[in-house]
Amino acid sequence: MSKITVIGGARQQITANALDQIMAEQENEGEIFASFSGTGHNIAENLGRIGADVAFVSAAGDDFSGRALRQEMEKAGVNTRFLRLEEGQRTAARIEVLNIIGDPQMIMNDETVYGCITEETVDEAEELLNASEFVCVDGSLSEEVLRHLIETVKVPLFLDPHREEDAEKVRDFIGAFDMIKPNRGEASVLCGKEIFSEEQLKEAGKWFADQGVKRIFITMSGGGVYYKEGESEGILRPEAMLPMQNERGAGDAFSAAVLDGAVRGMAIRELAAYGMKAAEITLGCREVVNPDMSRERMESCE
Repeated sequence: MSKITVIGGARQQITANALDQIMAEQENEGEIFASFSGTGHNIAENLGRIGADVAFVSAAGDDFSGRALRQEMEKAGVNTRFLRLEEGQRTAARIEVLNIIGDPQMIMNDETVYGCITEETVDEAEELLNASEFVCVDGSLSEEVLRHLIETVKVPLFLDPHREEDAEKVRDFIGAFDMIKPNRGEASVLCGKEIFSEEQLKEAGKWFADQGVKRIFITMSGGGVYYKEGESEGILRPEAMLPMQNERGAGDAFSAAVLDGAVRGMAIRELAAYGMKAAEITLGCREVVNPDMSRERMESCE
């Protein structure tokens, strides 16, 4: 059985970067990149690349994209036994059109297949889940599945909320998670407090701890991370300005590193620093999962 099991979403990602001003109803020149993404996918693949013992529970279409997704994750070292390829379904997909300065001009999502990740999916994978040391939960799952997970899984749970809208779903039972890694916006939604200052970060950390969360990480974009476990808390900031090509992927890499470090017995501050290393490696890469991510590269950053 795997030491870490990730349950969540995976999708095909197509990103089009415009090379000039985008003109409506006309052909536009651009650079187009295809990859796989999704919070659950990104965390699981990063874990595989750094050599962790990881399994992935999800659903994709029984189509070309779904089969390629499974093959890529297996190549990265991820156990995909419970990545179900659903007949008659399309693999989830996201298309982003970015303007010449890199801001989204249009985003289109097709995540219908995520509806195939159900309570029955959790039940089928129950033995795997409860034999793990940690189970990582992607907040893109439905509220029904999230609630069923906290009732079914008896090992420590890690939550990455995925996005602010999804954070709302778990607010009433956030204390069921041993570890959480929201960004500042997601943390604000979860605790119902504005978070701009260091004092407000500490107030949010206390609120989460009062709900029962044992280890708390709140990421602050390029500004570092707040961490708390018991009486130990602090803020780590990068030593230099970091490249910002891939902020979304960096957060998922942080989550992967924290999970890997927790299995390896790292203390809270060490976990935060280890997560920041993974985020830094990812920030400088266009792809959501840096193909050069590895245990050796993580340790060379120490």
